Amino acid sequence: MTLRDIRYLFLKLNIWLVFSAILMVVVTALALSLPLEAVGLGFLLPSLLIYFVYVEERRAVGPEDPLNHPHRTVLVRRYQRQLLITDRLALLGYETLLVWLVAQNPSTGLWYIAGGQLPLVVLGLYNHLKRHPTFDSLAVGATWSYVILFTVVISTGQRLSQALVFPFLAWLLITGAGVESRNIKDRFGDSKANKNTLAGYLGWKLGTIVFTALKSIGVLIFYVTSGLVPATLTVGILGLLRAFRTLTDREATRVNE
Repeated sequence: MTLRDIRYLFLKLNIWLVFSAILMVVVTALALSLPLEAVGLGFLLPSLLIYFVYVEERRAVGPEDPLNHPHRTVLVRRYQRQLLITDRLALLGYETLLVWLVAQNPSTGLWYIAGGQLPLVVLGLYNHLKRHPTFDSLAVGATWSYVILFTVVISTGQRLSQALVFPFLAWLLITGAGVESRNIKDRFGDSKANKNTLAGYLGWKLGTIVFTALKSIGVLIFYVTSGLVPATLTVGILGLLRAFRTLTDREATRVNE
């Protein structure tokens, strides 16, 4: 595997989302007035899971992938073995850290280990979920929100309460809209593969307005319920995601994708 291929896969498999996961945990902890040091090694939990989920999902090449991402499809098929090894190591790390966090925190129970498997269940059902436009984006958004809140709870011993509702809703809107924002660029290939998405129905102009509005509402929720700092950091995360999207687009242009 060449360095150029590694760079391409890092961007096109969305592996950079592991960084946004860490920052989302930071924002959530601050929004709940929790000290960041209380999270500790928990910061690694969503990163390991996100790496596994996104690499595993991309390894399962869908019918729309050769149309939307031909070069990515070629590399994913070429490096199946290497990607399989790394995503299994990430999964092993996730499960090990999950058990360790439960053991370290007396306020959590063994059922938290079962709760940590929920994102994997969603991954297993994702091919079915993709058949239903909009619902799959909601499922991805809800799963992201769950993973971030679950990480904070299991790492800090934060009790389940109504205080968790607002961060969950904010991340649901932001991540769900983020999925559909990505679908805007893939709408033509998705249509040829008979995959309908909300972005495909709305089109580029209206879709951009709607999804930007949803992300803005998510930021506003943080501002109203938690103050300026979490809201500002959330805007920063969105800016970071935009920067990585730009780099990803440039990489796609480089290979005429």
